[in-house]
Amino acid sequence: MRPPPRYLLGSLRARLIGSMTLLLCGGLGLVSALHALEEDGRDLGEMGRLLLGDELPEPWQDLAVLLPFSLIMLVLIGVVTTWSLRPLLRASQEAALAGPQNPSARIGTAHLPSELSSLVEAVNDALDRLTAAYETERRFTIDAAHELRTPLAALSLRLQRIRRGDVTPDWPALDADIAAMRCLIEGLLDLARKEAVAAGLVPVNLSRVIREVAAGLEPLVQEAGRVLQVDLPDRVQIQGNPGNLHDMIRNLVQNALVHGRGRIGIRLRLVAGRVALLDVSDEGPGPEPDQRETLFERFRKGNQSGSGSGLGLAIVRAVVTTHGGTVRFIDQPRCTLQVSLPAM
Repeated sequence: MRPPPRYLLGSLRARLIGSMTLLLCGGLGLVSALHALEEDGRDLGEMGRLLLGDELPEPWQDLAVLLPFSLIMLVLIGVVTTWSLRPLLRASQEAALAGPQNPSARIGTAHLPSELSSLVEAVNDALDRLTAAYETERRFTIDAAHELRTPLAALSLRLQRIRRGDVTPDWPALDADIAAMRCLIEGLLDLARKEAVAAGLVPVNLSRVIREVAAGLEPLVQEAGRVLQVDLPDRVQIQGNPGNLHDMIRNLVQNALVHGRGRIGIRLRLVAGRVALLDVSDEGPGPEPDQRETLFERFRKGNQSGSGSGLGLAIVRAVVTTHGGTVRFIDQPRCTLQVSLPAM
């Protein structure tokens, strides 16, 4: 709740009412003075002659009385207008300072009229979000350049040796370097698409999507000598993008397959008829509590020398966020990632 004005006439409405009250009082005072003259048998022209003598003819003597009052009212209106608009001018000057070169610049809220306070607070909140987004993209650019630099350097070194005739072409190694860069670039593009605001969500049976993903990954699980267990109700309906949900679940299972060990479990349940809880677990120890949140960042891996691009969990969080849910590691004997999504 916005605090009340800390000083008198702290809103534009109060200043307008105050200035109009002064004008009204001045007008009533002038009318009273004229009425008193009429009761004394005098008119406005006689008052002008009393003030200025007989130097001015009619009707200039009447105007000579009205003109000072009009000028006083005009000055009063100018003073009130300037006083009222000064905070807006100062706010616009402060807003002009905000930008990439000065991301911490904000609009001050001190002595603002109450009508402008809500607007300025909303603008400052928007600047906070833009600053956070700018910092995220700046960090993303740095991380992407760092991740691409290693395979590019390796590929460049191999090509230089081949060109000098020092070695024969190692086509499998070259293909591996190109595949690593392609995987990273495709992952970045996929992440950018999934970080966009979700649009056109449709009713989706999440249980069915999970069954399809489990069936598609079963050969990989068996090849790795692992077991995939699925515990699902027949139907859990949510509003979502089927393709993005499919990718999210696949990334969760692949994360357990690549970085975990033992049996992989997928469990879905409906809580209070309003929340769909999805647990993907394995028998590995899981990350340390202070490392859990960082693993959802781009290019972050539990084992930095391990395989993968470090984008899997970042993609998971992007999908979950655009669907209005949350994802986190939970404290369990097994390493467990829990996704919470609003159900229909």
